[in-house]
Amino acid sequence: MHYYKILLWVSSLLVSNILCAKTELPSNKSQFINLFNTKVGSYQLVSGDAKMCASGALALLDENEPDLGFKLGDEIIFNNLHHGTQTNKVANFCLVTTKYKYTTQSITMSLRHTRCENEVDNLDTSQTLRFISPTTLTYSVENSDVLCQFELQR
Repeated sequence: MHYYKILLWVSSLLVSNILCAKTELPSNKSQFINLFNTKVGSYQLVSGDAKMCASGALALLDENEPDLGFKLGDEIIFNNLHHGTQTNKVANFCLVTTKYKYTTQSITMSLRHTRCENEVDNLDTSQTLRFISPTTLTYSVENSDVLCQFELQR
């Protein structure tokens, strides 16, 4: 009988931890667009580099074509939303590979420029937009000091 009480207590503890944890789960593009549509609006920069992360509107590039992407202000752009990985040859430039990862709270776009005519144009980076709360979001660029926080203006 004692073991059943311990098992019940441990089970209750595990369930409460699972329910209290705010987990970022995998998602898909259409679920992310639905989340995005609840976050559209004007955002004020709270912290971070104002040159890279200026205040502005979070909006789709074209409301009738959500696959075209979205932007936050004039500097932060996530374009050509798609599933998986896509590689395109840009004439007189490079092979450009994009990959999107959608979660229940964020989007990450990995960008790679390879086989560029000018070696300095080769690039491998990613950028993430994460919804922290109903009114707060962050933007970051991998392997850089770019980390900006925005607050929705009401």
